[in-house]
Amino acid sequence: MKPYLIFALATLVPQLSSAQEATAPRVEAPSTTSETPRTAGTIREVTLYQGTAIVTRRIDLPADRTGTFELTVNSLPTATDPTSVQADRVEGALVRSVTCRSRPPEEAEQLAGKVVELDDSIRELDRKISNSTNEIALRRIRQQYLRGLENFVAPAVSQEMTHGVLQADQLEAMTKMHFSEYEKASQEIMALTNEIEDDKLALTRLRAQREKLAAGPPATYDAIVFIEKPNAGPASLHLNYLVKDCGWSPVYNIRANTADNALEIEFNAIIHQVSGEDWKEATLALSTASPKTSAYNPRLTPLHVGVSENGGTLNNPNRLDSYNRAQASKKQAMQSQFRGKSIDENSAQNFKANESAASVQLIELSERLSEMRLIRNNSVEEDLSIRYALEKPVTLVSRRDPQMVPVLRHRSSATFYHVASPILTSAVFREAELTNESNHDLLGGQVNVFLDGEFTGRTEIPTIARGRNFTLGFGVDGQLRARRSLIDRQETVQGGNRQVAISSEVVIDNFKAEPVSLRLRERTPFMEDTASLRVALGEMSHPISTDSDYKRFERPKGVLRWDLEVPPGANDKALSLSYTYTLEFDKNVALRDISNEQKSRLRSEFIQENRRANKK
Repeated sequence: MKPYLIFALATLVPQLSSAQEATAPRVEAPSTTSETPRTAGTIREVTLYQGTAIVTRRIDLPADRTGTFELTVNSLPTATDPTSVQADRVEGALVRSVTCRSRPPEEAEQLAGKVVELDDSIRELDRKISNSTNEIALRRIRQQYLRGLENFVAPAVSQEMTHGVLQADQLEAMTKMHFSEYEKASQEIMALTNEIEDDKLALTRLRAQREKLAAGPPATYDAIVFIEKPNAGPASLHLNYLVKDCGWSPVYNIRANTADNALEIEFNAIIHQVSGEDWKEATLALSTASPKTSAYNPRLTPLHVGVSENGGTLNNPNRLDSYNRAQASKKQAMQSQFRGKSIDENSAQNFKANESAASVQLIELSERLSEMRLIRNNSVEEDLSIRYALEKPVTLVSRRDPQMVPVLRHRSSATFYHVASPILTSAVFREAELTNESNHDLLGGQVNVFLDGEFTGRTEIPTIARGRNFTLGFGVDGQLRARRSLIDRQETVQGGNRQVAISSEVVIDNFKAEPVSLRLRERTPFMEDTASLRVALGEMSHPISTDSDYKRFERPKGVLRWDLEVPPGANDKALSLSYTYTLEFDKNVALRDISNEQKSRLRSEFIQENRRANKK
């Protein structure tokens, strides 16, 4: 290249560089430091479900960082669901992505060295046990030889004694040697056996320790958050993630005071929390919902029906089983839909629920109402989604022992009374009727019951919605007693029918110094087919109850109830209640017990009605 061209290029390059600097935009440094900031954040909120929990950490971003950078949120526990990690409530920045990575523990290499040491110790113990076992075998051979020597010495001594030649000194020495060697071998075998047992126990412990160390410590997780922070200054975000190995169940303490006609409901939550991290001073909420519920709303399909010549009835047990299976299938399909992950999956489960519901509805359309009442139906309230937000922050450490947290305490008025069913037992029970006047639904659970300062027993309550009435038992009152007796039975035949007249008496002993309110229950025979059996009440010493619930649910089925005020008195001063009733049926038949299939149906009905009776 010619010299003047080199000179021209040399003078032109600086000019071009300065022109590019004047026209090209300036690129700012993305951050003040190239290191990835790391933080554990602070656990602020926990929503605890019955099996899992959603944990929320507050993460404060570096105030001096700007531009795009990664932030590592470390120490997420072993129980974390990596697919559930997400960020929300971001202030002062934008979150571009959130990923979760498993982080092996730092002490894994140290544990590997300890595993090698344990392997050496295990091999040494194995060799020692083998050597001891071999030594025992050798000593047993020695004992066997000594027993053979005994068989040789005894005949020799006998022969010498026969010929009058007995060397006593030699015989004594040989005998002592025999017993000494045999005893020595026995003691050595015992000592070696004990050593083997100790070594095997130590070997078992070493192998268990080795297996535990070989598995390594549980891995934790890091959340990598890619952030764009346009301006310097304070900024924050909340990181949510789902953890397992935790849950809760309700337990109640109910303390009643009959003098004030009031009781106090203390609702506690028994929490198990082994997620691997401590929740310190966190805002806690308890929920019965599912944290992975789909937002897909179910659609109702048309009910397509056909016709056939043969119809079915619920008198066939298989028909009843079909109804119950259809109900269970419908519920399972709906639960599967709520857990669905795609529209196709949700739609398939939605259609399956419609199919099962069609089977249920067809049976309802085909059967008599009286038969349908014998079918057990699941209560809607059992599937309520209930949430309790605790007013004050709590601390729950990760440990295997359960921990109790108070949820709410509420004082409510109550109506106390006694209940007697002398046809079942002479004992008289205490009961209270009250209303859930709190601002929360009460989740069904175990109850510890106290009455007038004394513990009376344990029971349970169903789920009680706010504003709903319910009853609560307080156990036996030993100061009252109910006695029942048959006074008279008369039978006559009129035309083609048989008439049976029954007279009964119930005596209530009240050993208290004050009167008590008592609900007395008796019963008469009942048959749905009133043409086959007619029951008529006769004279009564006390009027029957006028309670609306009783008249609606119990009275039509032959249950008798009296609402009594029982004065103090026992024996000849006790309250006496008498009543009569008449049965009329065909003279060619006799009353008998119902079939086992009918009993099974009535059992289902009884359980359902008992649920209703406890939450009116």
